[in-house]
Amino acid sequence: MYHNRTDGGLGSPGRVAFAVLCACVAVVAAAAPSHPFRLSVADMRVTDGGLSAEIRFFWDDLQFAVMEHSSDMEFVLAESPEVDSTVEGYINELLLLRVGEAPLRGRVEARGIEDAEIIDEIMWWYRLEYALPAGAERLEVQNRLLFNLFEDQRNIVNLRTLGGRERTYDFSWGRESVSIPLL
Repeated sequence: MYHNRTDGGLGSPGRVAFAVLCACVAVVAAAAPSHPFRLSVADMRVTDGGLSAEIRFFWDDLQFAVMEHSSDMEFVLAESPEVDSTVEGYINELLLLRVGEAPLRGRVEARGIEDAEIIDEIMWWYRLEYALPAGAERLEVQNRLLFNLFEDQRNIVNLRTLGGRERTYDFSWGRESVSIPLL
């Protein structure tokens, strides 16, 4: 009957998976009041020879963003090394850190959950450690965390230098990159 269809009429598996993801988001959004904004907050601290970043996400935002990014519609946030590895990969792909031309890759060293009275306000956090090259003076940051799913996403980075100076940076669509002095 429809001889030119090769996919059984359902579309590509990625398209079907994305449709299922959207339906899940709609069900969760309808079932409970959601947090009023999309936000991640990273507290970064320059240490002797490294950079420590603790990043907090609303649990549902992180779960759906990683699910969509990985095309794994069965992905569920859990306290396990396998999930840590998946989230680490997601963060390393969407939070790009460089010193000069050298990209930095973070390793998940810890994770935790900040409980809340309203389920949609539960926060998951991950602490990643990055090795900094000796003598690094600037850090190039491109922060697109959760941008793969949310147009209204905002990302805040608070940075404390080795000398104790504190700076705050705001990332959103159109303002995704910044060059940060580390001294």
